[in-house]
Amino acid sequence: MRAGSVPAANQAPWLGFSDEVVWPNFRLGSKPGVPYPDSQFPVTAVDELAKQGVPDVSFGGLPTPNPTFKALSDLATQLNGAVLMGHSQSGPFPLEAALLNPTVARGLVLVEPGRCPATYTAEQIKTLSTLPILVVFGDHRDTTTGISTRPSWQISFESCQELIGRIKAAGGRAQMLNPPERGIRGNSHMIMQDKNNLQIADLLLQWIVEQVSKRTVRN
Repeated sequence: MRAGSVPAANQAPWLGFSDEVVWPNFRLGSKPGVPYPDSQFPVTAVDELAKQGVPDVSFGGLPTPNPTFKALSDLATQLNGAVLMGHSQSGPFPLEAALLNPTVARGLVLVEPGRCPATYTAEQIKTLSTLPILVVFGDHRDTTTGISTRPSWQISFESCQELIGRIKAAGGRAQMLNPPERGIRGNSHMIMQDKNNLQIADLLLQWIVEQVSKRTVRN
């Protein structure tokens, strides 16, 4: 583009969050530098979190469908079956991978997905209803993110509740893991990095034992 051989308008859009936006968007606190009193995120490590950020070119910069869906399905095939897990932007990826080949997905775990698709057909919902599915969301979801495409994470939570309802209506076993309902408060969008991450991991492992391992044995 600098050489003038490609016009700037042809450049794929890049997405990046400032450190200030990360605070409300990842629900570390309602504004930069002010963590929630019950925040589980180790706010002294925010600078380290910022170092993990990379420019995101997936919006408009990837083919349709996203080739990662097939790659995830292929990986599960190579492993002779696996529980597929995605987080945030990749949160719905396990759903898409399972729709490509449901026989290699033992279960699906969607951790704080940016959205749960509302456009699945009845046939796709029927396919997903054959798999155990767990959706995980943290706390303080009504925080204003400052991002127009997702004003709050409660919108994402509700979209997943709707998908869970459709799958359950089709006879499936989809459920929500909502830590505040269990008295576990303060989890952020980066739930795997929160101070109580092992407590959350234990809940995921318990679900896998109950819904995935026992199902595999029965089959």
